[in-house]
Amino acid sequence: MELPPGAPPSPLFTLRETPLSGRAIFAAQDIPADTLVFRSADLVLSVVLREYRREVCGHCFSYEYGRDLLVRDGGVGFAFCSEECRQLWREEQGEVGVECWRKVEGLVRGRSREDSEMVDVGLPRPRSKEIDEAWASVGAQAELIRVARAGERDANTVPQGLSNERQVRLANGATAHVGGVKVTKQHRKALQKALLSPINPDVMTFCAAGLLWRYNHPRDWDKLLALAVDVTPYHNSDDLQAFTRTYLHLLSILPLPVLELCTPDTLRALSTRDSHNSFGIRSLEDDGSEFFGYGCWPSASYFNHSCGPNVEKRRVGRAWEFRTAQEVKAGEELCITYLSGEERKLSRGRRGVVLRANWGFVCGCERCEEL
Repeated sequence: MELPPGAPPSPLFTLRETPLSGRAIFAAQDIPADTLVFRSADLVLSVVLREYRREVCGHCFSYEYGRDLLVRDGGVGFAFCSEECRQLWREEQGEVGVECWRKVEGLVRGRSREDSEMVDVGLPRPRSKEIDEAWASVGAQAELIRVARAGERDANTVPQGLSNERQVRLANGATAHVGGVKVTKQHRKALQKALLSPINPDVMTFCAAGLLWRYNHPRDWDKLLALAVDVTPYHNSDDLQAFTRTYLHLLSILPLPVLELCTPDTLRALSTRDSHNSFGIRSLEDDGSEFFGYGCWPSASYFNHSCGPNVEKRRVGRAWEFRTAQEVKAGEELCITYLSGEERKLSRGRRGVVLRANWGFVCGCERCEEL
C-alpha cells in the first residue's frame, strides 16, 4: 500500500491494512532480537502537566524527581534542564511561539486549579451530536471576539491620512469599523467574558501547542490528519466544555499571526487524532511510575498494541526508539504495548478495562486469548 503522510519508512517492515485493527506494521524480513527497527522524533505537540512544569524539562522531558529545575524562561511557564535545552526550545517555538506562551502563561498563572475540581470522571463520554452542539454553541461569541481582535489589528496599524485624534481613540478602544463591521462594546464584552471563564491549564497547553505546531510546520499538517480518528475524543461533558472554553480563551489572547488558525476544525482535528495516538511521557528509571504528560509522534502511532508485545518502546529524550523484544519472523506483525509497566502486570480482565477506557478497543492479542 502507498504510505500515508508521516508513516514510518523502513526496509525492515511494511505497512498493511488489516481486517480488524486498521493499518499495522509487519516484518518484511526476519529480524533478530534487540534490533532497533525504528526511531520516531516527529513530535507534533506535547503536554507537560501543570503540576510537573517545575520538575520536567520543557524540551527533552528529563525529570528531576521532585527537584525544581534551575533554568527558567521568564514568563513562558516552562523550566529546562540546561541552557542548551532552553535555547533549543526557543528556536523550535520561534518568536511568535514564545510570545504565544507568554500570553498563555499570563492568563493561566494564578488560576491553574480553578478548573481541576470541575471534571466528574463518572460522566459518560459525549457522542457526536453533543460534540457538534457544544462547538456550535460558542460560535456566536467566537465571531464577536474575532471582530474585536481584528479591531485590535486595525488599532495597531496607522492608516495613512488618519488624524492623530482618531489614532488615539482607536488605541483606547473607541468604536471602529472592521471590514464594514462596527466594533462595539458588545464585541469587547464577548472577549472579556471569555477571559473571565474557568481555565483548564493542561487543555490550554494542548491546544496552544497544536496550533503553534501547525503555524510553524504548515506542510506537515497532513501527517496529523492521516492518523486514525476518534470521533468521540472527549472523556466527559466537562472535558468537552473545557475545550470549547479554551477555544474562546485562545481567540482572545493569541498573537495575531496565529489567530486565523484557531478554529473549531483545527482544534477538533487535534483532539480526534491525538486521542488514540498519543504516547505517555513518563519517568525513565523506575518503570515509568511517574506520569507527567503526553505527546503525539505521528510515525510512532502506526504500531498496534499487544499485551505480549514483540517490540519494546523506550523514550530517549524527545524521541521514541523501538527494538525487537525477541526474534521476529518475516510476515509477523510488529506490536508494542499501550500499557504502562504496572498495567502490564494486571489480569486479562483488568487490562481490558484499561484498554477500553483509554484506547477504546477490546484486545484480542494472543495473551488475551489464552485460557
